[in-house]
Amino acid sequence: MQVTSALLLLVIGLSSAIAGQNFKAGSPAVDQVVQVMTFPYAGFKGTVEFMSTPPTPKANGRVKITRLSPTTYIDAHVDDLPPASAFCPCSRVYVLWLIAPDGELQNAGEFVMHGDRGELHATTAWCQFGMIVTAEPNPLVEAPSQLVVLLNMPSVNGIAEPGSLAFIDFAPELQQEIGR
Repeated sequence: MQVTSALLLLVIGLSSAIAGQNFKAGSPAVDQVVQVMTFPYAGFKGTVEFMSTPPTPKANGRVKITRLSPTTYIDAHVDDLPPASAFCPCSRVYVLWLIAPDGELQNAGEFVMHGDRGELHATTAWCQFGMIVTAEPNPLVEAPSQLVVLLNMPSVNGIAEPGSLAFIDFAPELQQEIGR
């Protein structure tokens, strides 16, 4: 069986200034577009690691993914995340986003936080996706903010796999809604 995974491979549009920037209200974490690598999970059972982004250099996490039926089970855990409000006073929660190869987005739910650690248990019918975690004003948002705090790694169980590219376009009107 070929091991496959979802990967948010790289954030494009990160300026060199962002690396040393203080991420307070009004500071974008990414530019307008995020490039996403997606992988299929058919018949898959394994772990995908998250990697941090400039706003959260110490953050990390892992996602256990199981797809042995028409349902994909997602058990995600994150560590060393500051309160979401540390980035923007309007941010209150962390949300896991699934990104399909065609760029379609799915809000997989809110992380239940216990201090700087959090967990999320979700299911999806999707069998191919990439993942990001964002800071959001509420768990019911329909599109991700630019405050991307975690991306999934380019490997599953330590093995890199090729995949398909997808893109997330952060529309300016969405940024105005959350105070940017």
